[in-house]
Amino acid sequence: MSKVVLEVPTLWADHHVLKVRDALVNLGGVDGVYASSAWKQVLVDYNNRKIKRADIEKALAEAGYPVGGDEVPVLTQPTELRRDPQWEVLGSRMTETNQADREMSGEFRRY
Repeated sequence: MSKVVLEVPTLWADHHVLKVRDALVNLGGVDGVYASSAWKQVLVDYNNRKIKRADIEKALAEAGYPVGGDEVPVLTQPTELRRDPQWEVLGSRMTETNQADREMSGEFRRY
């Protein structure tokens, strides 16, 4: 059993996390995938007798998420809830609706 943390610079949103997981979870020999858009990293648990790191990187590249540099990983092990504990360090994620966007969409009439 092996683990690898891969830097994926194009992994910057939650929908990218889902695509990365879809690209890897069904590969033979991959036992677990944990992706973090906060840190742009993917932690992969795999059986190195069934699949090689190069095959994992190739699958990511084919899905549109090529592996970047070999920086020191900051991704920590997921908790039992499978959350990235580093989100607490970064603060809560929040979106704010721009009033001009709401007015252009007609949504302002509902409020």
